[in-house]
Amino acid sequence: MRTAAKLSRLVIAVCLFVLPACTRPGTPHDAAVEVPFAPYVDVTYPHPELATAAEHSPARRFVLSFALANQGRCEPAWGGVLPVDNPTPLAEIRALRNAGGSVTVATGGALGSYLENVCATADELAGAYRKALTVTGADELDVDVETRIPVDRVADALSAVRTEQGIGVRITVVVQSAERGLAPATVSLLSALAERGTEVTVNAMIMNFAVGGSWRESLIDAAETVTNQISEVWPEGGRPGAYRRLGLTLMAGRNDTGVITTLDDARAVTAYARAHQIGFLGFWSLARDNGGCPSSPTARNDCSGIGQDAYAFTRSLAGETTPR
Repeated sequence: MRTAAKLSRLVIAVCLFVLPACTRPGTPHDAAVEVPFAPYVDVTYPHPELATAAEHSPARRFVLSFALANQGRCEPAWGGVLPVDNPTPLAEIRALRNAGGSVTVATGGALGSYLENVCATADELAGAYRKALTVTGADELDVDVETRIPVDRVADALSAVRTEQGIGVRITVVVQSAERGLAPATVSLLSALAERGTEVTVNAMIMNFAVGGSWRESLIDAAETVTNQISEVWPEGGRPGAYRRLGLTLMAGRNDTGVITTLDDARAVTAYARAHQIGFLGFWSLARDNGGCPSSPTARNDCSGIGQDAYAFTRSLAGETTPR
């Protein structure tokens, strides 16, 4: 097992059991490190109202998923069927914003026709991104890549949109395994973005990969492997810079592959994130953050599959240490 991973788990143990919170160097012991955090929300699936979730949990930002190609056209639509300017999700976004919250738009995902593949040019793709961002008022774009995409087209479009609109850009990517990390095609996309000087967060989906031992250790090992890969693409910032570019997103409760991410696992990932001051922490998904189907033998969209309180993963990943 890698020394870096062993050291990271030692830091987590200290954060969880010795200190009340992990702190930045040079800050008082009780100054907790804040890591940008947001749950993912499937816009086309029943979920708690965003403003209600913000009222009853620490979440203030939500990642709206997934803007896909509307009926095979270069036009963003939630799930590829619900136009991004549909009044129902817009009213929900407006209520959240009135309550002090904010949203990120996510494209791609596990299923459906990607805008990144349907839009024929970088200009067209950038236009689709702009529409989704403008209509929703989002100040962040999350491109979830779980299939082959044209690297240069996507990199050019993201570079243009980020430069023009000053938005945050996150690339959410599949982890092959704790040992292998990101696939070569993913590293190629990151390299293309680095060549263009496009600042991004690399959000590793630490879910649904094979595990040979402890799942909790595998989550941290995967994070360390991806950090190593980031540091190779962006060597100028060293390892601290690589951690700042790192994002981690887990799947609450039962994963599609059967492995279960527990609340203790989530707390360990949160401790790791704070100890290393990473760039983002998230989970799939808001609609699953409840204990409505304990001991479910398969992953479901409406519950985590384990016994838990409502919003327990949201609270754990946001760093809350005491129940409400």
